[in-house]
Amino acid sequence: MLPRMIARVLFILSMITLTFSPLTEGAEPRKLRIGLIPGAQDFIMHVMETQNFLRKHNVLYEKEKVLSPPTVHLFIAEKKVDLGFGGFTVMARARAEGKGTLVIGAMFSPTNFVLVPKDSPAKSLVDLKGKRVGIFGGPGATTSIMLFAIAKRWYGVDLQKESQIITAPSPALAGLLDNRELGAALVGTIDSLKLSLAGKYRTLLDLSEEWEKRAGRAPAHVSISTNDDFARAYPDLLKNYMKAYVETVKYIRLNPSVWESYGKEIKMTSKEEIALLRERIGPRIVERWDRQQMDIQKDFLEVTRQILGPKVLKTVPEGLMTDAYNP
Repeated sequence: MLPRMIARVLFILSMITLTFSPLTEGAEPRKLRIGLIPGAQDFIMHVMETQNFLRKHNVLYEKEKVLSPPTVHLFIAEKKVDLGFGGFTVMARARAEGKGTLVIGAMFSPTNFVLVPKDSPAKSLVDLKGKRVGIFGGPGATTSIMLFAIAKRWYGVDLQKESQIITAPSPALAGLLDNRELGAALVGTIDSLKLSLAGKYRTLLDLSEEWEKRAGRAPAHVSISTNDDFARAYPDLLKNYMKAYVETVKYIRLNPSVWESYGKEIKMTSKEEIALLRERIGPRIVERWDRQQMDIQKDFLEVTRQILGPKVLKTVPEGLMTDAYNP
């Protein structure tokens, strides 16, 4: 009698285990949903994909490519993607609002220019008082916030109050510059490089160069971000992604031909264009997501909060950054 009862209990336990097992044989592995916008982020993904680094580290993925920074920021904050390349200050603001955004790495410091027509009399940001100033990412984008902070801290100009801010895609901003409907425009990474070679514009300000000249190492503006829930559920998937990212950066450093390959993708193929890609974007790639880099990011948030006030960032949120997923 007793052996029969034991056998029955063991059978029931085995059925419960099969019923509630999180992954049965033949189940589809979890794909990492990645959100990104066109631009320098595409360069990292281009190398990752062409060199199969994601596959090498067992990262199955699907891309959600959108056209504007605000959309990818919304996707990350609302957990419509598992991982995305979002503006750093936007991720900080989302966490401060209880969205659970989590920064596990960073890609780039800015390679963004404020351009003016070649014959513009403007010599510095001071000359943009009372002018229409274009921005490509919206007032809340990290590049826009960095521009506003630089202008107010070192030039004494509150662009948000003393200029008229116009948001539009970079090609539209170039058209407005051509028609003299803008005094200046902050444009996207790749467009900064393309337009600087067009012969019609002059660089009034380089965001990273200005920050480095005034305050030392520039903060990263493009973060590698996820959310607390996903990080708790799939830590190994995030670690594998970061392994692929680190290997991608190493490959870029050792193989300059990647710039030509990427140049073909974005229709920048002349020697001058390829050299500019490498010279401007290469040094801005973040190689180490360590305590020093995180301190630089935190200092940037503090400066932003102090200079631009609570409408931009009320507080520097706790737990925003972690290096727990470093390889």
